[in-house]
Amino acid sequence: KRLKALPGFGDQKARIFLALLGKQFGIQPDGWREAAGSYGDEGSRRSVADVTDQKSLLEVRDFKKAAKAAKK
Repeated sequence: KRLKALPGFGDQKARIFLALLGKQFGIQPDGWREAAGSYGDEGSRRSVADVTDQKSLLEVRDFKKAAKAAKK
């Protein structure tokens, strides 16, 4: 709720940022994965929260391409 209250933060950006805090920085209060939704899933490659190196960056890009193609 507090992240969504920040200027420029809608639901999706708040979830991604929460996943980034949990996955990359170890800030993991109770219920953070549920609040982050699918962005908090362990092992997912959905967003910047999952990028740790070149390989994971390419996996996130592949996921985004596949999701975009599925919408067509």
